[in-house]
Amino acid sequence: MKRSLHLAMLCLLGCAPPKALPPKPLADTADLQDQLFAADRAFARAVADSGAPAFTARLAADVARPGNGGLLLLRGVIPVAADKKSLFDDPSQMVTWTPTDAVAYADRVTGVTIGRYAVVRRSSRTDTLARGRYLTLWRKQSDGQWKVLLDTDLPDK
Repeated sequence: MKRSLHLAMLCLLGCAPPKALPPKPLADTADLQDQLFAADRAFARAVADSGAPAFTARLAADVARPGNGGLLLLRGVIPVAADKKSLFDDPSQMVTWTPTDAVAYADRVTGVTIGRYAVVRRSSRTDTLARGRYLTLWRKQSDGQWKVLLDTDLPDK
């Protein structure tokens, strides 16, 4: 009896929905999707031109990123920027990316971009060192600027 009650409680806890679900995507979000695409493309251009300072400037104060192989969640500008430090420390390489999809949410201040990234040699830009997919969660600030809330990527095998 005690074991079945314990299993029932685990099932209920395990099956419960998350406490904070993201807002529903909007059907009429072409303008917000365009803003998200533009924000992501501008972010990529700035990082290609200026590296770490441009990356850090686009991070929201409460940004998060999976760290240590996904075993922990880094929170805040300093830990997230530090996690990308090695990428920007090598002047012979750069990261480039292109968004392929954008979704805006019903709150009109949250959205997601998804795309492909590559780490390339700065001298040739065709010598690819790594590539993969990324997902960026954005929040629109009161001044209209989109800032990164969550940055994550998955390298190709």
